[in-house]
Amino acid sequence: MEKKALLAIVLSVAVLLLYQFLYIKPLTEKQRLEAQQAAQNAPQTKKETKTTAADDKAAATSPVQAAAVNTPALANEKPDAHVAVKQIIVDTLHYTAVVGSLGGVIESFKLKEYKNDAKKDIDLIDKTAKFGAFVIGATTDFELSQAAFTTDSKNLTLSGTDTGQVVLDYESNGKKVKRTYTFYADSFKVGLKDETIGISPYYITIGSGFSRDGGDGYGAHFGPVILNVMDRVEFNEDKKMDDIKKYADGVKWIAEENKYFCASLVPLSPMVETTVWQIPATPSVKQKSMAAFKSTSAVNEFLIYAGPKKYDLLKALNVTLEPMVDFGYFSIIARPLFWFLLFLNKYFGNFGVAIIVLTLIVRIPFIPLINKGQSSMKKLQKIQPLMTEIREKYKKDPQKMQREMMALYKVHKVNPMGGCLPIVIQIPVFFALYKALLVSVELRGAPFFFWVTDLSAKDPIYVLPIIMGATMFIQQKMTPTTMDPTQAKIMMIMPIVFTFMFLSFPSGLVLYWLVSNVLSIVQQMYVNRKTAAA
Repeated sequence: MEKKALLAIVLSVAVLLLYQFLYIKPLTEKQRLEAQQAAQNAPQTKKETKTTAADDKAAATSPVQAAAVNTPALANEKPDAHVAVKQIIVDTLHYTAVVGSLGGVIESFKLKEYKNDAKKDIDLIDKTAKFGAFVIGATTDFELSQAAFTTDSKNLTLSGTDTGQVVLDYESNGKKVKRTYTFYADSFKVGLKDETIGISPYYITIGSGFSRDGGDGYGAHFGPVILNVMDRVEFNEDKKMDDIKKYADGVKWIAEENKYFCASLVPLSPMVETTVWQIPATPSVKQKSMAAFKSTSAVNEFLIYAGPKKYDLLKALNVTLEPMVDFGYFSIIARPLFWFLLFLNKYFGNFGVAIIVLTLIVRIPFIPLINKGQSSMKKLQKIQPLMTEIREKYKKDPQKMQREMMALYKVHKVNPMGGCLPIVIQIPVFFALYKALLVSVELRGAPFFFWVTDLSAKDPIYVLPIIMGATMFIQQKMTPTTMDPTQAKIMMIMPIVFTFMFLSFPSGLVLYWLVSNVLSIVQQMYVNRKTAAA
């Protein structure tokens, strides 16, 4: 029983890590361009189904279908030739944004505090994408991405606690839109107010041109995400959507995200529903305004957050954006561990040292349990010959074999599951800390020592993964086992497999695993000496 349980635990961890390593990878630039080309050449058809109980006939017709089949951005209309296209630059402490009069969209959003591999400011908008902009309005028969807005607004430079506005106007064929952006010097949030006349129903989307710049990475989701009531729902590029999906008015926000950054659209006015569709390779999300659906004249307000997925910044907005940081299934454990990591970093001034200290502190409560488990394994190893003898003697009578085994355990006061229980109990803590380290934008660009200059990136010379593999090998050699020689040899392959997987893991994760292995070795040495002296 002990062999099977231990093997199942080790293999489960390996499968989970291998799955993320092999399958959860960002698209290459070539794949992304191919997806965009496929979207442009896709057949003009789409099937629509309703997935909520909302009985809204208008929602099941042309606006969604038009988006699904890639109709021109402004059906039967073109930008007025005499209206000049204008760009307004907004410069703040945290970012530089560009608002374009064509479509009234945010065309660029560069983060000053975060650099890409080329050491340039990260731009959250991919201008080569089909909808490479933030905030696109639409109605039944057209969308505003090509609408020629006019504006008298000037470039803005904001500092301290300054705020500034960019106001744009559009009018054509009885349709009027007045769009007002409010920018804040000391925050990544942007206010948005759309005042509309003759537009019903009114839709709005965050745009699907979110950039991977600086946010690529192992184990990361890329693309649209929504918060439906309190459930985080992700949509993936590499998973084809057969049908349009609709959600009722429980959606609190829609967003585009990569590993470390996001662009979120939070409605401050009531929304009727949220629609997710595919064009055809890239999922996109729209929300439909309640006010504009009930009247041809309406005011809709939104909050935009475009920036790093820092938990404290998101929580401070008080609009339930915290789930944007996905701590996984064990978030109830991961969040306090993450906060404690930030506290340790403030104290030591080095995230690498903070990871080492956190790993040590998290290990302390498990020391007695691990000692007991390791002692149990040593006892099982000692009675291994007797166990083998019983198996051979009663191999034709499994029930008798089981009774004799239980009697043997009772005489020698051995719990066959004693060695596995400590591992099982530690698994939630392990994965919680693992996830917290994986998604923390705070680790991005954080140095450790010497050659490790970015704990969110792989070790450039692979020293940490190789040392980690060596410690894993030593740990296996020292750990008592009741496996037969063949099984033991198979398990010795695991350090090699893990070493190759960890070559591309973020250095912070490798450091955590390495320190954990070293602590296990030290503890096993203590148990072995104590057992030998007994």
